[in-house]
Amino acid sequence: MGIDGFTNLLMLIIGLSIFLGTLLFIYDKYFGPKQRTKKLKTAKFTDFLKVGFKTEKDYLIGKINGYTVIISYNWRNKNGTESLITIILFDPRINGKHLNSYFLNKWQESIKDDYNYWEYGRLFTDWPYLNGNPNLKSVLKKLDKNTKLISSKGLQKIEYSEWETEIKDYINKIEKTNANIV
Repeated sequence: MGIDGFTNLLMLIIGLSIFLGTLLFIYDKYFGPKQRTKKLKTAKFTDFLKVGFKTEKDYLIGKINGYTVIISYNWRNKNGTESLITIILFDPRINGKHLNSYFLNKWQESIKDDYNYWEYGRLFTDWPYLNGNPNLKSVLKKLDKNTKLISSKGLQKIEYSEWETEIKDYINKIEKTNANIV
């Protein structure tokens, strides 16, 4: 294969990547919410309504040990498989100061499984369907354990609307700081 053949092959790979990436983006952006809403109507998710969760848009929201919890369907997790996801929200400030990545990385290293992820203002848990369908009892048990873990770190409870505002404000602050550096 000469240089022309290699160039053509490279252009084909780049073109396919752009095409497939665009298809996945469109599916996730436009068809994803409908798919998630449809999945929320299955028994796996409606069981959560029986324990106090409410349907909001394309996710469920409720409380576990006073912490706001979001439950949703993810048609493509980081491994490319379907999963149930849970997100426990917490105030990303301790004594008025924002958490930094040092604490999040330190806490992430202490987790002994591949399904929990500390992120700014939330603890994210991925329940891949490949590991078997997650049931209400096992999810609630894990949420109880994780909310107690969050509490033990001294992280406070926060309502969804306040959390969303705090996250947006923090991101805007970072973007302004980065813009001033450049």
